[in-house]
Amino acid sequence: MTRSRLIAAVLSAAALTACGTPPPASPVPQAAPTTTTTADVPGADPAAWFDAYCGPMGVTEIARVAIGADGARGAEAMKAAAVRWASTAAASDRKMADDLEKVGAMSSDVQNLHDRLVKSLRLEATGWDDVAGRLQGLAADAKFPERFQQVTATRGGNSDGVAALFEQIVKIPAYTEAFRANKVCSGWQELARGN
Repeated sequence: MTRSRLIAAVLSAAALTACGTPPPASPVPQAAPTTTTTADVPGADPAAWFDAYCGPMGVTEIARVAIGADGARGAEAMKAAAVRWASTAAASDRKMADDLEKVGAMSSDVQNLHDRLVKSLRLEATGWDDVAGRLQGLAADAKFPERFQQVTATRGGNSDGVAALFEQIVKIPAYTEAFRANKVCSGWQELARGN
């Protein structure tokens, strides 16, 4: 076989292989392509979601207010109130995280924010545990108020900023009114404003 015939045979074989098998005689019916969207999927009831978030906030706010009232009775009472407040804040953050996780996101459009908020609450609870331990180790003397402020100013544990994440959710128009109408949320806000 000459070189030109060999090349022609190889090219013919390659052409037949490239063509593959012939198409079927009758076309196979295909389903129409479906389009997927990122439409919002409803989730938790906004009232239940805000109850889960705001309920423990009121407990923490009451404990915070007690620091000032108990502080008037002396450094020992102030220290006890401060430790109780930090411990309450840790427990409240854990309860919020657990309750929000149980309730679920209000919709798919806030799922990521919801998940980050739950994670951040758990981290913040760890930070408050640390604060409670550090406050417990401080002497209940005239310098306690100053040291108390230093400890709370340097607390760690919150990676994303719970307040910032919550604010992002509340600023979504679909949830703004639900937040404003929530009695549990307005209750702790009144406590915070009053003190």
